[in-house]
Amino acid sequence: MTPLKSLILICTLITGTLSVKGQNADTLLQYYQTQRYAEALQYLQGYTDDQNTDPKLLGQLGYLNMMTGRLPEAEKIYLKLYEADTNSLPVLFNLASLQQKRGQQANATHYYKAIVALDSNNLTAYKQLATLSKGSDPKEYQFNLIKANSLNPIDPDVAYDLGELYINLGDYKKANAVLTPALQADTANLQLLKLKMFMNLANKKYEEAIKTGEKLLSFGDSSSFVMNNLGKSHFLTLDYKNALKYFLQVKDKAMENEGLFYNIALSYRGLKDYKNASIYLDKTLKEAISDKTATYYGLLGDSYERTKKYQEALAAYKRGLLFENNGSLYYNIALVYENGLQDKKNAIANYNLYLKHFTEMNKNPKLAAFIKNKIEELKR
Repeated sequence: MTPLKSLILICTLITGTLSVKGQNADTLLQYYQTQRYAEALQYLQGYTDDQNTDPKLLGQLGYLNMMTGRLPEAEKIYLKLYEADTNSLPVLFNLASLQQKRGQQANATHYYKAIVALDSNNLTAYKQLATLSKGSDPKEYQFNLIKANSLNPIDPDVAYDLGELYINLGDYKKANAVLTPALQADTANLQLLKLKMFMNLANKKYEEAIKTGEKLLSFGDSSSFVMNNLGKSHFLTLDYKNALKYFLQVKDKAMENEGLFYNIALSYRGLKDYKNASIYLDKTLKEAISDKTATYYGLLGDSYERTKKYQEALAAYKRGLLFENNGSLYYNIALVYENGLQDKKNAIANYNLYLKHFTEMNKNPKLAAFIKNKIEELKR
């Protein structure tokens, strides 16, 4: 309830039921204007007793009890008002709000549904129903968001939630249709712009993602989210220089993690800077061990190999085998022995291991024949 509404209501009490005049009225108004609800409650209680049935006074007492955290007392008052008038929207809203505050989600839902039964175009009720159904009833959540969005397409909270829902469902056309009018109404809404940037990335519209990211920067948002996604967008358009620029800015914000280091390493590889690629792939491995660990070691070995650090390359490839032995790393090891170290014996041994362990070898007869021929050539 806004201060103005509170002031109007208290003025009604002063001029009506309570007939408070003079200095007393000024004191009561001051309590409301300065949000000193506990003192206002104590003041009003001096004018009533348990037998009072005046709806205006009870409404104020219920509101003040709720604002001062006396939720059970507030509920008793609003239930009393509800018994007198089951179609009162203010009473239903207050009962619903009380139930939410007390964690009684089912009861809150009941009262909000009673509101929309009386007023099918009540935006606030549909927004609250969406909040209550999120995570528990996907169909109900979607229905309430769609209804709320139809009532006010530029409401940013509803547009964000519904847009996010459509993005998660992979329906980018509907997501864009929801975000567009909301952003037209508020072009500097950072939350909506971030969601649009995420949508563009997910929809592989990388140039649009870059434009949205630059707009976010122009509004002063240089958060890790924006920088990281700008880096990804530039990387996916093969602009490794700008990708690296943004990834390193994320790093400077102390957001160090496996994925970030991996993206930096890939950017350096795109620039053919294998020395720095090695450094950041090593950081990737130290930061976290994941199901991509074998891939990281493979890339680390390749980076060492390209800088003619053959022993380091072998160590990286062999370390990768400890995490995923699908055979492919044996091929890299064999190449290092053959071309880098001129060690035919170990090259042959690892080509044989490649033939034995590569899981897709039986589907690649030409590849198998190629490796067998290579082995025969090395034996000569």
